[in-house]
Amino acid sequence: MRFLCLHGWGTNSQFVEGHLASEMFPELREVTSSTDEFFSYADIEDMDSCLRALELLDSYVTAEGPFDGVLAFSQGAIIAASYLARRRQLGQLSKKSALPFKCAIFFSAPAVYRIENGQLRAMTRDVDGEMINIPTAHIWGSNDTTINGQAISDLCASDTREIYVHEGGHEVPGARMNSAVKSSVQIIRRVISMASYEQ
Repeated sequence: MRFLCLHGWGTNSQFVEGHLASEMFPELREVTSSTDEFFSYADIEDMDSCLRALELLDSYVTAEGPFDGVLAFSQGAIIAASYLARRRQLGQLSKKSALPFKCAIFFSAPAVYRIENGQLRAMTRDVDGEMINIPTAHIWGSNDTTINGQAISDLCASDTREIYVHEGGHEVPGARMNSAVKSSVQIIRRVISMASYEQ
């Protein structure tokens, strides 16, 4: 499967660069050089910046796709989930075949935002209902003080949603979290299997 990978705010990558220069995410200070460049997709408090990030993502998916799925961390998850919700909001998701991804994997995903009356509003299941109807994996840490990991998962179809909460913080489970890595891989495999089955 071919996945589009979207990093979080204040991180970097040699293969994915965000839209805006950004400060380094504070937890990275011990593992990276302060002279590296760090990026952000958008200023989450600026509606025009967020809209531009969604437009850039749409252009990228159109030009570089197709992708089977999206794997996203933190701000990358905000952008990916908001992109899918916006397509639904604009009536572009009447059929599953119209979806740009067959599945989505979200790590430490804070929220989904909707542009409404010229403002950004965090979406909720109570107000917005189920906005993302592809198989999804949601992985976050119980000690993450920066996000409410439940927010995005609540907007996804419950019959094709997998959730795993590990004991870490705002991070993708790594080498020091062996059981969390195994559990994360298990739910990701289930989501990929659901996506493959639904084709």
